[in-house]
Amino acid sequence: NVTRSDGYIESMTAVIESDSISAVEKRIERVYELPPMPELGRRILALQSDANAGAQQLAKIVQLDPSLAAQVIRYASSSYYGYTGRVTNIQEAIARVLGYDIVLNLALGLAAGRSFRIQEDGPLGLRCFWEHAVCSAVLVQKVGVILPDPIRPTAGLCYLCGLLHDFGILLLGHLFPPEFKLLNNMASANPGQSVSELECRLLGMGQASDMLAMGHARVGAWLMQAWKMPEALRTTLQEHHNADYRGNYEVLVHLVQLADFIYPHMAELPTACEFPGHNLSVLQVAPERVIEAVTKVLDSRDELVSLSKLLAHTS
Repeated sequence: NVTRSDGYIESMTAVIESDSISAVEKRIERVYELPPMPELGRRILALQSDANAGAQQLAKIVQLDPSLAAQVIRYASSSYYGYTGRVTNIQEAIARVLGYDIVLNLALGLAAGRSFRIQEDGPLGLRCFWEHAVCSAVLVQKVGVILPDPIRPTAGLCYLCGLLHDFGILLLGHLFPPEFKLLNNMASANPGQSVSELECRLLGMGQASDMLAMGHARVGAWLMQAWKMPEALRTTLQEHHNADYRGNYEVLVHLVQLADFIYPHMAELPTACEFPGHNLSVLQVAPERVIEAVTKVLDSRDELVSLSKLLAHTS
């Protein structure tokens, strides 16, 4: 995942200049049925908007799904979070390790991910998707913590934006398996190209042309809107390839962009001079501090990959 090139933007503009995005969305809705947000996800989302809700209510909802509860406990039990005791239930995961905010957003993201059925293999398949998603989530969270107080988002929202930022890819795969298989094969054959660039090359091919014209970032934002997810999340998904985005949610957008820059370099941390200056400027953070913040994430990559495999198998 990299920032869109000028050529990509020009191609996208040419495709949709005579047809507004809303018209494309309506046309797709008439033909295809968007996957609904799972009931458990809807209940967690309702809890998110309830100012009086707390750990006890969250634990009761998560425990309704033993598989989801086991995933959250597995997260809390990982050495990455540094808890030396044994986590046996959701209440302990919330109170002693992760906290209410992280558990709520983690559970929401995991529940939402169950809406899709796509192939597991390939650079865009479920295995690689969830590896990227989990690593991005913790990277966004870790860097978010070191931002200046006036602009620092909540840890849970940081985690959720990192976890779901590429959900548009899952929707493309869910609705259009043949085109997604071709896109996945192209990603395997062209490891240096971004998904956005590959989408551009596939325009006009098969039934997915409308969706490809929108691009996976806008497709993901569209799904978040249909699911009535928070505006901050919708905007982050839509703008996460836009290096020039400035607005109400610019901190989250540029946190995700920075995580997307770091992720391919996780085997060897970039030097301070290599970090994208536009991201650091918006985030008001020095590259040396970013390096300090993400070192633990990089050291724990194997464990994070192991956790991501669990998600891929249960999605």
